[in-house]
Amino acid sequence: MTSKSHKHEKALRIGIVSNTSFNIANYRLGLINSLQQEGHHIIAIAPHDEHTIRITNAGVEHIEIKGLARKGTNPLNDLLLIRELRKIYKEAKLDLVLQYTIKPNIYGTFAAKSLGIKTFCTVTGLGYIFLSDGIANTIAKKLYQKAFSKSDYVIFQNQDDEDIFLENGLLTKENHAVFPGSGLDTDFYHPDYCSKKEKTNKIIFLMVSRLLTDKGIIEYIETARCVKEKHPETHFQVLGELDEHNPAAISEAQLKEWLQEGVIEYFPFATDIRPYVCQADCIVLPSYREGLPRVIVEGMSMEKFCITTDAPGCKDTMMDGESGLIAKARSTDSLTEKILEYISLDINEKINISKNGRIRVLEKFDQYVVNRKYSNLIRRFF
Repeated sequence: MTSKSHKHEKALRIGIVSNTSFNIANYRLGLINSLQQEGHHIIAIAPHDEHTIRITNAGVEHIEIKGLARKGTNPLNDLLLIRELRKIYKEAKLDLVLQYTIKPNIYGTFAAKSLGIKTFCTVTGLGYIFLSDGIANTIAKKLYQKAFSKSDYVIFQNQDDEDIFLENGLLTKENHAVFPGSGLDTDFYHPDYCSKKEKTNKIIFLMVSRLLTDKGIIEYIETARCVKEKHPETHFQVLGELDEHNPAAISEAQLKEWLQEGVIEYFPFATDIRPYVCQADCIVLPSYREGLPRVIVEGMSMEKFCITTDAPGCKDTMMDGESGLIAKARSTDSLTEKILEYISLDINEKINISKNGRIRVLEKFDQYVVNRKYSNLIRRFF
């Protein structure tokens, strides 16, 4: 697909703000490129990490946020973060900020509004704090409500998340919509990247995710045990990092136990997952909730058979039985059933469903579809 971008009447200075440079480097460069082609000057604003170089190598200006701790709700730190973002936004002479992830969405909006800068906030998923009970959850909701009443526009990546915000009274204006994810470069995630697989009896399942309980890793492990008993030719792989700062994280000791048991093969985090996707037969993500699960969209774009859950965000990626298979979330029995169903399909059924997956991504989740929505929104306000 080709981009049909044309110059915007007014060149804007736009900040793209996130809690990690990884988030911008992995998910926002397509949008940044599209906005640059329209004549806008884009500044990436995020903490410095090993992925910052990918942003600057792409010819994008980067300003470091020093005081953003991803976890933690220390009120003093949060006030200092508002002050820091206000200083960055002011010195960069921004016309608009596109903010992603919870802290930029909340504190970035307070900073921008004090300067009269327009803000679009994108909710890329509901974090652990938002979904758990307790004082932190109550505070997060109050802050979201206050910030989003000041924001010019709020974008969700699935209908369930927008509904939750509406039900909780966190959206007080008619200034919100659902965009289908962050947009995918379907030329980069292309089936032709993979060379033809050698025919073997091995069936490889691959889960790409941080090792968190709410990504469904426990159900995946239990399913692997069940399936391997009936089908010893199956291999279950996991690719992703241990996120020890996350309350839902799997411990390193637990991972070692699984590896000693031989129930899974493990690969640490990789910036480019395509080689791993190529050698797998089926991509599995049994998550409890996502904004829109990137890895499933990537797998479908590469014409890999994909299995996910009926959880918010996940169920939006495919049609069950037509462009993939959908299991019940939090259910080992249902996941096992779907994986056995995949094994039992004949080769032509597998190929047809995989091809339908790519067609669906091209129609709904391609970066040009999503980038156009952002461009049209900017035109409404400027």
